[in-house]
Amino acid sequence: MPTTTSALKYALWQRFGDLAFPAEWDGHVYGGGKLSQRYWEYFITLELLALDQHSTVLDIGGGSPVEGVGFFADLLALQCKQVIVLDVNAQYGPNAAQRDNVVLKRQNGDYESVRRTLEDHPDITHVSCVSVFEHIEDATRRDIVRSLNDHFTGATFVMTLEYHARVKHWEHQLTAASLSELFAPLVNFYPDAFVRSPVYCENAYQKIGFWALFNIQRALAKRAPLAIPAWYPLAVRFVRA
Repeated sequence: MPTTTSALKYALWQRFGDLAFPAEWDGHVYGGGKLSQRYWEYFITLELLALDQHSTVLDIGGGSPVEGVGFFADLLALQCKQVIVLDVNAQYGPNAAQRDNVVLKRQNGDYESVRRTLEDHPDITHVSCVSVFEHIEDATRRDIVRSLNDHFTGATFVMTLEYHARVKHWEHQLTAASLSELFAPLVNFYPDAFVRSPVYCENAYQKIGFWALFNIQRALAKRAPLAIPAWYPLAVRFVRA
């Protein structure tokens, strides 16, 4: 019998890159495609969440400015009992299928909105947050983490984020220092999985050719290993202490 996770992975493979199920970084926008950075983030999040058909998932930042309901939230709804999307863009667009088991909370994520959502839905068993934290300021993402620590009564939450150990390629990108600060408030949970993507982020290669970048990386690696101009996603699973 297929598990919930394997069923969702199969649906991910079938949907990703299909224009009927638009996803950011699905190969039609910015490059990528199957077995790329964003595909890996969805894939590893499914694996680490370990969902079943009784799961209720809070998907933080799971809306879409184009479709309203994000690709991942709609995917989860195929197998989960309920999916709650917390995102200021969470609304049904003209092309989005409305599902009875999807609840939209059209709000920005912060301490209070996460707290209220968790209190309104005490049956939430899992939390996902895919490629969100590198796009929001330090204070807001720390507030989200603090609220999960203080109010989430489930067992597991999984986050993916784009990371470079030292270099910030844009304002809110996570580095070793900011990653440590971000998760420092967690005292009721601890990380039991900490995984690096096997592929770099596609837009690290956007402006110059692959071989030119490869030669730059090789030269820099000899002189300053942490200055390589490419970054990659990390996935972290936290479980209750």
